[in-house]
Amino acid sequence: MKNSILLAAVLAVSIFTSQAQNARCGFDQHLEKMLAKDPSGMQIISNLNEQAAEMKRQRLNGEEERAGGPRIIPTVFHVIHQGGSENISYEQIEDQIRILNEDYSRQNADAVNTRAEFLGVAANANVEFRLAKLDPQGNCTDGVVRMWSPKTYNASDDNGVKGVSYWNSTKYFNVWVVATISSDGQPGTVLGYAQFPGFGNAATDGVVVRADYIGSIGTSANNNSNGRTLTHEAGHWLGLFHTFQGGCAGGFFDDACADTPPQAEATPSNCPFNANTCSNDSPDLPDQVENYMDYSNGACENMFTLDQKSRFDGVLSGSRSVIHSGSNLTATGVLLGETPCAPVADFYAAKRIVCAGQNITFTDNTFNGQPSSYDWVLTGASPNASSNANPTVVYNTPGVYSITLNVSNTEGSDSHTQTDYITVIPGTAVTTGWIGFEGFEETNEDYLILSDGLGNTWQETSSAFTGSSAIVLNNFSGNPLASEDEFQLPSVDLTQMNNPRLYFRLSYKERSGKSDQLRVYVSRDCGENWSMRYTKSGSAMATVSGTQASSFIPSGASDWTQVDVNLSTFANDEHVLIKFRGTSGEGNNIYIDDIQISGPLGIEDDNAGFAFTVSPNPVVDQATISLEVTTSDNYRITLMDVTGKQISILQNGRLSTGKHGFIISREMLTSAGVYLLQVDNGQGRSVKKLVVQ
Repeated sequence: MKNSILLAAVLAVSIFTSQAQNARCGFDQHLEKMLAKDPSGMQIISNLNEQAAEMKRQRLNGEEERAGGPRIIPTVFHVIHQGGSENISYEQIEDQIRILNEDYSRQNADAVNTRAEFLGVAANANVEFRLAKLDPQGNCTDGVVRMWSPKTYNASDDNGVKGVSYWNSTKYFNVWVVATISSDGQPGTVLGYAQFPGFGNAATDGVVVRADYIGSIGTSANNNSNGRTLTHEAGHWLGLFHTFQGGCAGGFFDDACADTPPQAEATPSNCPFNANTCSNDSPDLPDQVENYMDYSNGACENMFTLDQKSRFDGVLSGSRSVIHSGSNLTATGVLLGETPCAPVADFYAAKRIVCAGQNITFTDNTFNGQPSSYDWVLTGASPNASSNANPTVVYNTPGVYSITLNVSNTEGSDSHTQTDYITVIPGTAVTTGWIGFEGFEETNEDYLILSDGLGNTWQETSSAFTGSSAIVLNNFSGNPLASEDEFQLPSVDLTQMNNPRLYFRLSYKERSGKSDQLRVYVSRDCGENWSMRYTKSGSAMATVSGTQASSFIPSGASDWTQVDVNLSTFANDEHVLIKFRGTSGEGNNIYIDDIQISGPLGIEDDNAGFAFTVSPNPVVDQATISLEVTTSDNYRITLMDVTGKQISILQNGRLSTGKHGFIISREMLTSAGVYLLQVDNGQGRSVKKLVVQ
């Protein structure tokens, strides 16, 4: 294609956007963001084009770009995972290195498939990638780092995934392996993205690729990419644009390579070798579907061109000249032979909340060197120690427990401790009858916060419907897109209830163009499986009409609604867990209050004509019920134990409008523990928990 000249950054941004028809690669959107932040980056592109033109001139004059063998690129893979299939094997990474080196040296077996019209421009890029053998501190490494982080999901520069693990990008080619990548508002699925040479912060320089597109074995065995996703993204990292950049016209912006024919748009994920989407080139050549920088799938791709190699040469003699220098090859150890390394201890558990008596397996995730011995310290577990690589244990006593793994081999040893790592909840129901929260006033022990660690999580707030406390998820600021946070209620025995239901108060107002989500899940098998019983998002979840550009705070009772969730499917279950999951759309705040698990309420109690509080709560000597009646009616106030068994009737008769007080003395309460107070007027019912110390 015809070489481009320096553009106004605004034109470049619009062209990048127009070419993003398929979200297979996130490079265009990444570069677009960088140019929007710093339009002077157009000068970097212009300089790179000039360097490539000089390298092409030298090649056409028979000059060598350098003497000796291929340019060696020290490489490190940062596997960011949460114990799922994204935690790929070392063998899968080695397979990816093999594919990279075959593709960049034109030793790939499918090079024979390059069509005759392109054989004359097919190039050996003279580049080799090697896993580093010395880390930035000079320690022995196998070139792979494994880090547990929720940032493996919807990974992006914005969510900070690269900050989880990073090596000096002047000396190492950083490859971050993740579960999923943010689509950044574009359609489709992003498989990878790269940072262009000379752009951006050094601490973000490298390539991000989905784990299931690394190599051609393991999790990538059946996706038809043939490991070419990283070949493509490394091409961007070395200065290449897409072959379809600029469309047929080229003009202001194209890929600056004369030997890649103009192409109207990205090739679909197939192999249309008869495609010729532009006819303004001379001679009129078909689309170069086999080029690694198109969007065709890996089975189609098999070549770089000579002009693309000239761009590599320009980058490797310029902004990336240090990485393949002799001194850096020595510093990163890539010239060393095979040397065993000391292990770096690491582990994970697929589940970190279990019921007492439930098995849990710890998985060894040690990297850098293969351990010859394991020493697990499993406080509170049975057994409480193990020499197995992946021990299975049982916790019989509820509590929060820390884990330590010690590993060693002939090269050295290492230890890793996770403090307060496992939470064990009772294996039998905590509550055998009605549950009622006035709010979240009592104690944090009433529920578990399950944060994904990406930003804000559920926290108590004074903006409540009843009493002094509710719970809120702040999605307005500080909680990234698609972040998910949960809180889980104590286990409950639903066999004591007729037609059990979950009630809670909800308050939410939309933010324009943003959509948050709330879901409720129920489990009957200690969290092994969860059934979704409620889901709402955006306007369907909103309790206040319209949108709000500022952080939403409920201003009164009218901003709240009561949600009714049918739990009758679980009526015969003696141990039921319920959790609330909020998903951020970077929209607005979600408030929840007055959670109750009970039988049917009939008419919602906000229309029942009364409201009541009880204080102090917890109670030592006596408590006062304050009942405000707005509709004169017959009222019954019942004190019950947690099974719903009646202890005392405090009121049973007609009450006039206004405020009424009722005393609960310590003598009425047989022992310390949890009791229930129910107010009923025939039109509605409200139940609250009373904690007695």
